[in-house]
Amino acid sequence: MKNKKWIVMLLILALVLTGFTGCGGSKGGSGGGDVSGSEGSGEPIVLRLASDAPLEHIATGLNEEACELVKERTDGRVEIEYFPASQLGGYETVYEEIVRGTIDLGQITIPDALDARLGAAYVPYYAKSFDEAKILYAPDSYLSGVIGGLTEQNGVKFLGTVLEGFIGMAFVSEPNAMTTPGTNKKVKTRSPAMATFRVAQEDLGFNPITVPYAEVPTAIQTKVVDGWVGGTPNINYAWVGQVIKFMYVNYIHAEATSYVVSEKTLAKLTPEDAETVVKVFQEQSVKSFDLAQENEENYKKKLADDYGVKVVEFTPEEVDTYANFVREKSWPKMEELLGKELMDGMKAEVEKLESAQ
Repeated sequence: MKNKKWIVMLLILALVLTGFTGCGGSKGGSGGGDVSGSEGSGEPIVLRLASDAPLEHIATGLNEEACELVKERTDGRVEIEYFPASQLGGYETVYEEIVRGTIDLGQITIPDALDARLGAAYVPYYAKSFDEAKILYAPDSYLSGVIGGLTEQNGVKFLGTVLEGFIGMAFVSEPNAMTTPGTNKKVKTRSPAMATFRVAQEDLGFNPITVPYAEVPTAIQTKVVDGWVGGTPNINYAWVGQVIKFMYVNYIHAEATSYVVSEKTLAKLTPEDAETVVKVFQEQSVKSFDLAQENEENYKKKLADDYGVKVVEFTPEEVDTYANFVREKSWPKMEELLGKELMDGMKAEVEKLESAQ
């Protein structure tokens, strides 16, 4: 009897997982390296879009809409299946598969394993506000040009930044002297492995520990860490809202994930349909800049109202104190990682922006 029950449960689980991911349908195959359908066959070409974003997230809304737009504008010739919540693997794995052409599209953090400069979008305090981010991360910005040139070398086309909000820091216990940079905060902070995160964490006085993104909730619950850096108010709500007690909105990193597509995938589409796919995701990138700030305000309130999290927003003066400290102490260390040419270019963009304000 027990065996029969397990068999029934496994069958139900398989059916649920099969129906969970489609936003463009799954007719004709799995996409990726074996893109299904062909011109004139009557069957749609089905592409796969991978993302780390959970279901209740600004990026998921943008991605699902992109699936619909591609299908509509190609008259059904191209459909996209959306796989949220790291279903196809973490962003490192997904990017590797996009390079190979075995996953078609991603809305991901571009990993810096192939080239450290690919992590430049996460240089701390490159932008200090939404108004600044709209300029510094725009499609025609210096940074977008650099990232696009680097991904092109991997056979990947950069389609634009998805501004999800600003990364803050969240904890189960209150850090020591939180608003004073450089003092010992007396907390262990989960940090991504990327040096653009770790260097600033160490300089600011936190004790960064590398924990994979998928393990963050467990690491906090089991007290491996006291909290984390790496999430906007939205992602904190969706990912660890029931675990954390404090959320500090200090604008330390723009959450600037990227839309990318495999050049191998584009080559399998007609020129017209390839252009349509590219344009749709470029449009969604630009749209994210308008939605991000409103979304952030909404989820700060939801964290407080739904989970009782104490949301502490740094004042503009406190943000400036952190930013000046990091730019003076941490940015020179970034030169060793990202190169002087890139950091000089980013500094010049910041100085140009500040002189215009």
